[in-house]
Amino acid sequence: MLVTTATQEGHEMKSRYAVAALAATAGLLAGSGGASASTPGTTAYRWGVPGSQGKVAQLERTTPTVVGGISGRVVQIATSNSDSYALTASGTVWAWGLDNYGELGNGTTASPVTRAARVSFPAGVRIARLANPMPFDGALAIDSRGRAWGWGLNADSDLCLPGLLELRPRQIPLGHVSLATGARTHSVFDSRGRVYACGSGEDGALGDGSTASSSTPVAVTGLPRGARVAALTSSWEGSGALLSNGAYYDWGYNAAGQLGDGRTSNSDVPVHVRLPGAVRQVSQGGSGATNGQTIAILAGGSVWAWGANKTGQLGNGSTASSDVPVRVRVPAGVRFVKVNSGGYACYAIDRLGRLWDWGGNQNGQLGTGGAMRVQARPVDVGLHLTQVSSTASNVAGFAQR
Repeated sequence: MLVTTATQEGHEMKSRYAVAALAATAGLLAGSGGASASTPGTTAYRWGVPGSQGKVAQLERTTPTVVGGISGRVVQIATSNSDSYALTASGTVWAWGLDNYGELGNGTTASPVTRAARVSFPAGVRIARLANPMPFDGALAIDSRGRAWGWGLNADSDLCLPGLLELRPRQIPLGHVSLATGARTHSVFDSRGRVYACGSGEDGALGDGSTASSSTPVAVTGLPRGARVAALTSSWEGSGALLSNGAYYDWGYNAAGQLGDGRTSNSDVPVHVRLPGAVRQVSQGGSGATNGQTIAILAGGSVWAWGANKTGQLGNGSTASSDVPVRVRVPAGVRFVKVNSGGYACYAIDRLGRLWDWGGNQNGQLGTGGAMRVQARPVDVGLHLTQVSSTASNVAGFAQR
């Protein structure tokens, strides 16, 4: 995942965006305004800085700002590095963000959009789940019939589709999909209980025993035979699978111990992360070579993290990275029930619905305002949320009323 302030990471991705720009056409403004209204039953928020090509004034927020334009009760929020998405109870999807490459999925490329616009699925398609997170500058969704859909930038075939830009959702050639996730230039799916990936295989991100790329889904190898996958997650050049028995496996990039296996060498097949209990919920994050961390809640309620930590994103009071899980210093009397990992920051929601976060705040991604750069332990944001999602420095969440 690409953080806007990381020059090295921006140069690394420059060629990808240059190629896509040749195919991009001038679009119409799909919406404007941001904090005008909330939807019946829910309120959606945005903060931080979306994108990888510098800050965009219309989208930059250092504190949570209400998103207008959504019609319906929100049931899920998901983010990419540059855009955010809300799924409603009726199966419609709404999007806001940069839309440089058609990520809004409504047939255009647009100026920055702060007011949500509806994604244009074919008639009769009802979406049941969003991928979380999303591939960079693209999006994935699963409909009620188990069909996967992708749209936006597909420069590395990370949407498993043939086109460079998909301005509207297009069906992916993989059926019976129940889970999806993606980051940077790869995507991962669960289909009929088996895990598949497509896109760039750099650093072993596809988990198929190689570093080759693939424009079509390839099977992830090395997960226990017969295991049922309960959740998928992904980050810059890696992914992970949480099994129904609470075991967690991950693969890909590992320079700062992102795999949590006690080493710093990449792995092109899944490795088992050893934790002091079964995992209940887990989230990978990371937006480039200089960050990347995973946070997990165990069945007993304790919270653990591993990987990069130069901005305190492991939440243990230090800025030393760790290639094995370390315990997050959750405040006394607080119990986290949901966690999410972004670029240089992590997020949690406690049992009372309060939002907590920690890590770097160079792009306002902690939502606390001010110029604070590092928060190495969880801090109460002062907002109640049902769910939060972050990719790079782009953050979104929603609260049910």
